[in-house]
Amino acid sequence: LPRITHQNRSSFVIFFQAIQIMTGILLDCLGLLWMYLLFTQIVAFGATYTPIALLTAYPFWSSWLFIFSGAFTVLLEKRRSPFLVSYALVVNIISACISVIGLLLLSIEFIKYSKSSKNPLWPHVSTRKLVNSFRNICSY
Repeated sequence: LPRITHQNRSSFVIFFQAIQIMTGILLDCLGLLWMYLLFTQIVAFGATYTPIALLTAYPFWSSWLFIFSGAFTVLLEKRRSPFLVSYALVVNIISACISVIGLLLLSIEFIKYSKSSKNPLWPHVSTRKLVNSFRNICSY
């Protein structure tokens, strides 16, 4: 097994925090896409549907938390201080809790979709495809 040095550990931390920052950016872009679809669905479908994630503005506030969490952990690797250690730890714990909230919102959206008997709109069609993909993955 390769020996883990401080430089290797630092590279791993920066790599994973870069993934966390990119997740925050992608989540923000997803929120912008949902906003676009929300505003254009009346023209395209003649009906409205508001996703729960947009009602809570989850993509926008959570994405900034993920970005700040990743940035502070990268900053912690560059400069060590007791304040940054405690702040990075707290922000990463909050970030994990926010991820769980996102999973709960997604689960509520799935349940809401499965109980709906209306004609499918864009979120219903995309949710149906996502649920079917998830079932296919879980069946292996």
